[in-house]
Amino acid sequence: MVTKKISKVYNIDREKSTKEIIDEDRDYIDECIGSFGRWQATICFIAASTRLLAMWNIFSIIFLTPATDFSCAEFTETGLKHCINNDTSSVCYEDCSQYEYVNNIFNKTLISEFDLVCEDAWLASFTQTVLMFGVLLGVFLFGWISDRYGRRIALLFSCFINIIFMLSASFAPSYFVFNCLRFVVGVASGGIMAISIVFVLENVGSEYREIAGCSTVIPDGIAEATLAAFAYFSTSWQMYLFAFSLLSTVFAFLVLSLPESPRWLIANGRVEEAVEVITGAAKRNNLNTVEIRDNVMGYAKFVPIEVSNSKATYLDLFRTRDLCLRTIFSFFVWFAVGLIYYGISQYVTFVGSNIYVATAILGLIQALTKKFDNTSAGNLCFYFLLQIPANPLGMFLNKKFGRRYSTMYSMIATGLCMIILTFTTKGHITTTIVGIIGMSGATVSFAVIYVYVSELFPTPIRNMAYGMSSAGAKVGAMVAPFIANASPQWVPSVIFAIFPIAAGISCLALPETKGQGLKDSIY
Repeated sequence: MVTKKISKVYNIDREKSTKEIIDEDRDYIDECIGSFGRWQATICFIAASTRLLAMWNIFSIIFLTPATDFSCAEFTETGLKHCINNDTSSVCYEDCSQYEYVNNIFNKTLISEFDLVCEDAWLASFTQTVLMFGVLLGVFLFGWISDRYGRRIALLFSCFINIIFMLSASFAPSYFVFNCLRFVVGVASGGIMAISIVFVLENVGSEYREIAGCSTVIPDGIAEATLAAFAYFSTSWQMYLFAFSLLSTVFAFLVLSLPESPRWLIANGRVEEAVEVITGAAKRNNLNTVEIRDNVMGYAKFVPIEVSNSKATYLDLFRTRDLCLRTIFSFFVWFAVGLIYYGISQYVTFVGSNIYVATAILGLIQALTKKFDNTSAGNLCFYFLLQIPANPLGMFLNKKFGRRYSTMYSMIATGLCMIILTFTTKGHITTTIVGIIGMSGATVSFAVIYVYVSELFPTPIRNMAYGMSSAGAKVGAMVAPFIANASPQWVPSVIFAIFPIAAGISCLALPETKGQGLKDSIY
């Protein structure tokens, strides 16, 4: 009994002495290299540019499977038998042996190449489902790789796998082979999406995380805009895929110049390597390097590093009560944001005849609003044009009021908009205005939670936590179309109102992280 008491007193004294030396609100790496400088700017640019690879793959479906008119070019000898009437210009027949296509984008698209019409028409959409399923698995797989083996290795691995299989897909001889390759591309793209933003936020000071976090996803919209140029100058779907795959190699090789995240190195006991990286960063930012070794060594001495840090698994997200609650509520908030963001999208369409212009405009708008939709080329363009102020608003609220309350109030505001939509007439101007406000609230939520989830979890499990949480948004996006198409009209509105309000209230269970240093240990 006496031994236990002595041990308990010793632990308390040790915790007190450690706290006196380490202030959790201080960021020792920032003190060595500064909050933001040329080194961080380079890191942000390279890490953010890798998202182009992932987004080109996700958005490429716009031109791979466009709406295509077709007619039967050759019948069998059994006679004409009407099967399905798709529309006024495209009719399916039971005994048609060969169809001919009207291709407005390329001489050949996936639809015309592999005859994805009539009873096989669903396979065109299935191609994107395969890719997105790969993305979902990728955020989990590469989140784990990143936390165990390092951010740089995981990002390099995902980028080069992406390029190899992107280039291979442009030579796919069959629909089955194409989808197998696209699945692997999706996995690698999910890795890029999970790692890039964490890489940026771990190397930028707390006062710049709001701006850096939102700026990292600007390439998502730029990717869709530039796809229009690739499509315009390509004559076939193979050339189209090969063109942006080839350009992707430039951004992938830039990753070779990235150093490992010093936070990850310290958290995993590789202090000497961290000192080397931090010293190089300080020189790049024209800062004094004399006391860097002493400062880093002094900090690392009191960071409770254990072997388990380098062998962290997804189970560690539930190791303690605090981590368990953070994981569950983070996933729920992301699920609600994804559900409402993509759910509202189902209400509005944009009518345009020029697919190149429509997609380019939509992509540029997305660069400001962080839109992650992959629907038809011109869909929702005007809708998101009115959302341009939403992303800067998210940055402002994040900076001014903190993560918790910014997320909570934006989610509740979105839910209230959906309640109002229950009492409006479909197609009325009021419905459009309220829908825009609701979507803007969801956009603000995205702008906040990208930074929030990275600050909620310690370095050894940060990427896995981000992967787990962001997977919630993807699950929400998968469920959203089914809810949006439910009838009567008030049913989707009620469901889309309940989830964001509940998610907003659940934020009260999460701590505020604004201005706090990133934690480097699970313990």
